[in-house]
Amino acid sequence: MSQHHLLLLFFGGFRPSAPPGSILNSQIQIPNVLPVAGRLLVGELALLALAALMLLLLRARRRRRSTSAPLPATTVPILKSPDDRLHFRLDRLTGAGLVIGRGRHGVDLKIDESVPHADTVSERHARIYHDPTCGYVVIEDLGSTNGIFINGRRAPRKNLLKDGWVVGLGEVTLTYRDGESDTGPLD
Repeated sequence: MSQHHLLLLFFGGFRPSAPPGSILNSQIQIPNVLPVAGRLLVGELALLALAALMLLLLRARRRRRSTSAPLPATTVPILKSPDDRLHFRLDRLTGAGLVIGRGRHGVDLKIDESVPHADTVSERHARIYHDPTCGYVVIEDLGSTNGIFINGRRAPRKNLLKDGWVVGLGEVTLTYRDGESDTGPLD
């Protein structure tokens, strides 16, 4: 059976006793399936199928990006100091997230002046939020003087947070806990 016959079988328009003229010069007639297209060359049909597949894949990819992975409902992430002097519940990470710093205004998580090395924390030091594009919790430096550190290393402006990682705001250290064994890489 030829390629043309297989295509016609696939579209339901071929019978072995088909009248002459159903296949003409490498063209197939698909009157019931594609009435607008009429006669199509085999190559054109393949291109049409490929274009439709690519369109479906692009739509699925957009849907996947637009939906964010929700935070686990059972565990509320926390930031806490090694001596438990500071303990912050991170329960409002969606949207703008939470700003941490020494400031009196525009700060959600305040580092008190009595904490050792509090003077190394800027007034609006960092923002912690749930990033809907990757689905994970991220810390972002807000242009602080002394930067942010993750596990003792100076971090870029934005950095993913994983359970058990030590976050340094200047010289103040806090441990991030979310109860997840691995939160994955940041895209």
